[in-house]
Amino acid sequence: MSDSDFNMDEIEELLKKYSNPGAAFAVEPTPAVEPASYSAPEPKPEPKPEPKPEPEPKSDLRLSHKPESVLRADMKPEPKPEPKPEPSPAMGADPDPEPRFEIKQKPKKPEKAPEKRFEFKSKERLHPDAMQQRHSRAELIKNEALMKEANKAYREEREKRQKKKKAANVFLDILLVLLIAVFIGSGAYLGIYFFNTGKAESQFVDLKRKIDTDAHSVSPDGEKKSEEKTDSNEDYLKYVDFNGVSVQSKFAELYEMNNDFIGWLMIPDTKIDYPVMYTPNDEEYYLHRDYNKENSSSGTLFLGKRSDCIKPSDNVIIYGHNMKAGTMFHGIISYESEDFYKEHKTIYFDTIDNNGKYEVIAAFRTEIREDDANSFKYYEFANASTPEEFDEYVERAKKLTPYTIDETAVYGEKLLTLSTCAYHVSDGRFVVVAKKID
Repeated sequence: MSDSDFNMDEIEELLKKYSNPGAAFAVEPTPAVEPASYSAPEPKPEPKPEPKPEPEPKSDLRLSHKPESVLRADMKPEPKPEPKPEPSPAMGADPDPEPRFEIKQKPKKPEKAPEKRFEFKSKERLHPDAMQQRHSRAELIKNEALMKEANKAYREEREKRQKKKKAANVFLDILLVLLIAVFIGSGAYLGIYFFNTGKAESQFVDLKRKIDTDAHSVSPDGEKKSEEKTDSNEDYLKYVDFNGVSVQSKFAELYEMNNDFIGWLMIPDTKIDYPVMYTPNDEEYYLHRDYNKENSSSGTLFLGKRSDCIKPSDNVIIYGHNMKAGTMFHGIISYESEDFYKEHKTIYFDTIDNNGKYEVIAAFRTEIREDDANSFKYYEFANASTPEEFDEYVERAKKLTPYTIDETAVYGEKLLTLSTCAYHVSDGRFVVVAKKID
């Protein structure tokens, strides 16, 4: 290539143009260097009011005549990959192509803190599909977070339910153990209760056999022996002396076993057929003791401390338990029924001194109320000081009876009162009153 191939005027113009370093960023870039196998494209001159002649294509060797600052300015905007060759005019390209790009130095703006993950300053510039993808992804992440929170809440709730269930199971187990213990305890109590009741009943049966039926005037069924009837009881009653105490011969063996024995009570066609004890210094001594003075839940029938069978008093009171097994004085509760009364009007009570036959005149429920002066304190009545006091006792007893009994008692007649517990109130009692007829 000869010197004639260079346009000296153009070179001088370019040197003046690029001699100022600040101007290098305001001018149009020179055409890119083309590979040796291709001819360099003709650069489009800078648009001016008056067009200048286009420079002829130059060879690659003319680049070596440029200043170093120009060459660096030309190389800065170049991308890293090698530019593709532009088509030559011979291939039908535009003879006046536009410049590829314009290098402009812009001041750097301070970097801003990143916005929220899916918020963009200019969403309208995003492609709808891209926005939809970003939106879907955000929804997916949001749903995943919600699912995690829901799963966490579910696990916490499940743990709470499991703890409550475990506590409930522990409570039920404890309750079951307690119920089993109560059941076993109740069964044991009932077993012991009925065993002791049966034992007491067996003892009373054995005591009944010790009565000498040949020596007394009244047979076990309550009927007098006809061959022994006389005009006076004293003519056929037999007695045995025990340290100055005259005791009917039929009760001699029982009295010898226990000097607290005072008589025998019997109501035909019932289970009531028991010995009666008397301890005026300790009225309730036999409340939980058997005939042998040993502990017993059934106890033994006993006289009230104000009563006197020997003298005797106007009213004799006998107390006894209302046993759930149907023993002791449980049977007298049946006198609440008029039909039962009609079939069981007679009561026999033979003492160590004399025999007695009584007829029922009243049967009623009442209540112990010590602080109430108007309550019926039947348990305090033993001897009437006046006929009016006796009549009042009989009248109040008959008034409390739930049905009408024609038979009554008058002053001078002897009364027998039977008393046991009743459960219609907290301190209830059931009472039967009878008068001596023989």
